[in-house]
Amino acid sequence: MRRELALFLVCSVFATVFGTDSSPSFKIDTVNSQFLLDGDPFTYIAGEIHYFRIPHQKWDDRLKRVRALGFNAITVPVPWNLHQFYQDETPILSGNLDLVKFIKAAESNGLYTILRIGPYISAEWDNGGLPWWLIRNTKIGKYRSSDPSFMTEVTQWWKHLLPKIYPLMRKNAGPVLMVQIEHFYGALGICDQQYLLQLANMAKENLGNDVVLFTVNPPVLQFMRCGTLPNILPTIEIVPNANAGEIESWFSMQKAFMQGAPAVASQFLINPFKLWGKNVSDPYPNNLIIQTAKTAFALNASLSFHMTHGGTNFGYWNGAVDPYPVTTSYDSFAPISEAGDVNPLYISIRNWISNIPGWQNPPTPIPANLPRTAYPDVQLTVFDTISGFIIGANPECWSSPETPRTAEYIRQGYGYIYYNTTIIECGSLYIPTFADNAYIFLNQNFVGALYKQFGSIHNNTIDVQGCLDQFNSLEIIIEITGRDHNNYPVMSRGIQGNVYMRNITLENWESCEVPIETYEISLVKNYESLKQHVFETIDFEKSQSAAIEQPSVFIGNLIIKTAPADTFLDTRGWGKGVVTINQYNIGRYWASIGPQQTLYIPSEFLHKGENLIMFYEFEGATTACTATACTAKFTNIPVFDY
Repeated sequence: MRRELALFLVCSVFATVFGTDSSPSFKIDTVNSQFLLDGDPFTYIAGEIHYFRIPHQKWDDRLKRVRALGFNAITVPVPWNLHQFYQDETPILSGNLDLVKFIKAAESNGLYTILRIGPYISAEWDNGGLPWWLIRNTKIGKYRSSDPSFMTEVTQWWKHLLPKIYPLMRKNAGPVLMVQIEHFYGALGICDQQYLLQLANMAKENLGNDVVLFTVNPPVLQFMRCGTLPNILPTIEIVPNANAGEIESWFSMQKAFMQGAPAVASQFLINPFKLWGKNVSDPYPNNLIIQTAKTAFALNASLSFHMTHGGTNFGYWNGAVDPYPVTTSYDSFAPISEAGDVNPLYISIRNWISNIPGWQNPPTPIPANLPRTAYPDVQLTVFDTISGFIIGANPECWSSPETPRTAEYIRQGYGYIYYNTTIIECGSLYIPTFADNAYIFLNQNFVGALYKQFGSIHNNTIDVQGCLDQFNSLEIIIEITGRDHNNYPVMSRGIQGNVYMRNITLENWESCEVPIETYEISLVKNYESLKQHVFETIDFEKSQSAAIEQPSVFIGNLIIKTAPADTFLDTRGWGKGVVTINQYNIGRYWASIGPQQTLYIPSEFLHKGENLIMFYEFEGATTACTATACTAKFTNIPVFDY
């Protein structure tokens, strides 16, 4: 460890250059406590924006709105788990995950990039960006540590990622200025300095010894001690605060951990994210946000507004703060809304920057809001019960004589897992350990739901009645609601052990994948067979009214006669589930709990003509349905019910 640290310090000394060389470069001038961009003093005002929460066709629009604020940079995290869905697959860096294209689009709009490469990024993203499949590597003893097996996986990921970044570094005349390793590591409590050192060395090996690396932690002494490294730029998170002296003390602490460091708040937290089942209001008035920014800027601090544009947690990618999952909307009271609109906070930030004397990136014109519409109601019919739909899609299943398989065992990282066994007698069903929600069915009839933990609710026992004088089908569908993004990873999902009926262990389980998975479900391996199953089975003229009150799959067609526009699906009157439109999973809804009541549908997910809508309703719709049919409603505004 000591020799590795000495080598690292030597490389860092050679990488520190002072002077006025005007060739492309980004450096730290420790004599004057400032950044140097191409040899000139530089301060950034950045906005955090997540390419993976925005359809790639809208990247340019959102980036133009960021630039119109007067910002000169963006902050961008990279979610490992989204780029590498399975351990044995090559990471995807194309299409909606084309990070290089996003960075170049930002550059074309006059924005530099500050990159957060993790491997842990938080970002209110499932598991903080760590892949679910890491749990399948039984050699890993501790995540986010110098554990050799964990670092082997990180190394393989970065071998794919970092060579893509190297040509984009500023020294290569690219737009990437500096790179963050880990995130809030000091707050984790592991305090493994060797882990941070290994990440830093690996980044330098791939990006060059002259790369400006940085960490970010809350300005708490214990966190700063555990989450920083010598000669790696320490930065801090700040929040709106009317006390200028306290803000100054935060930056004094930050700079105390590196001699000559510029003042940097690489995360200026201006707005909270929303959680299912929890009343989260915007705690910071706009004038306080601007006052804090002015105070920081007067201290020559660079800062990044978190979030500037939130976007959407399409599919199942939301994180969680136990016991509450993050909502599908990641709007987060940001100055640029989920649908791209600007709001009063946006105007306030823009006005402040407009009045900064000598600011070299004055605001540009604000792009017009994109068109939105409220499409006509769509009549939905019942396609099948939830369990009938899953069985009809012919999912891949694993048999086990005693204990049901976990989600990771059957390689189902997100969404739902279907379990089935037969019972002769009904009674008290006991599932000691599962994650996260369990929906119980007897002979395809809904019995009720169990929650590992939701708010103050925790239950793992339910009374099952109505058995026939024959073998009865007991079905359990487990929903993975989103892994915690803040704490040490708790990875495993699904049923975690034996299941008991009347204190007798149930045996002979089938554990199956559920074919409603990720953001773009056309990428799922069995999507084509699923689509064929739907179109060969559905009769839009026929309604199976007997299933209306059961958790079911509802299906209908939205007819669009002109070019599509953005819209919102109004889920009020529904229970809990997920919606797909065409080949896209537009996310979870939980209208009965809130606060989110609408789901954002970008125009890119729609097309002229017929658009197939499927509601996967797990708890039973309410006022959205009559005795024979249900209705999908649309609106042109988002709705939150606090």
